[in-house]
Amino acid sequence: MMKRKSFLSGLFSLSFLPVFSYGGESANPLKPPFEPGEKLKYSLGWQFIVAGYATLEVLPDEELDGVKLRSFQMQAKTRKVVDSIFKVRDTLSSLTTFDVGRSMGYSKIQREGKTKRDITVDFDWENLEAHYFEARKQKSQTTPILENTLDPLSAFYFVRQQKLEVGKTIEGPMTDGKRCKIARIEVKERKTIKVNGRKYDCFRLKPDISDVGGVFEKSKDAKIEIWCTADHRHIPVLLKSKVAVGSFKAELIPDE
Repeated sequence: MMKRKSFLSGLFSLSFLPVFSYGGESANPLKPPFEPGEKLKYSLGWQFIVAGYATLEVLPDEELDGVKLRSFQMQAKTRKVVDSIFKVRDTLSSLTTFDVGRSMGYSKIQREGKTKRDITVDFDWENLEAHYFEARKQKSQTTPILENTLDPLSAFYFVRQQKLEVGKTIEGPMTDGKRCKIARIEVKERKTIKVNGRKYDCFRLKPDISDVGGVFEKSKDAKIEIWCTADHRHIPVLLKSKVAVGSFKAELIPDE
């Protein structure tokens, strides 16, 4: 049971981990890579098993004091056949400035086996602080942050706005509310790959996972690779990792 719980927990923490980093120039400032209504669907697998599914969605824009904000959401869940082993129902939500330049709010509803967490992170930009609150434990903390810090979900969307080219290293500050770190990612190569029966011209990205922790920290040769389209949208079509308990992957499910 512990092995099953390990790989499933690792799989769903892997699903769009806070390993996307950012900084640099926009790929095409006149043509946004995403708009409200975009919904990307992924199958989540361990070895040869499809364990569940995830969605990444750009929600309708919101307003705060007359200022437009971007809204994003990620959901992940196990299949019914896997629920009896280790049930997952996770939701991440993020609000950012309209240019996705800094986070304005972040929340995480985590339901993984017996683990239940309801987390919110508020951002105080005047004092450069992130305020973390875990509702069920009534646990809170304040973390110093840097200018233009993003949360794990919005960082994924920010990287899609950047100009990618082989050999480039991108970095920037990111926080989950408990700590602020400089995240880094390398653009390693450009190659055509096939995912779920479709071919995609992609960049292969290699995130720095030295501070990720969890199952990655315990795996000596752990690695993650992210393949995103080489057009201006930079849609992630494949995420692969290798850790001690096996190989995980998330694959884009194309629209029918």
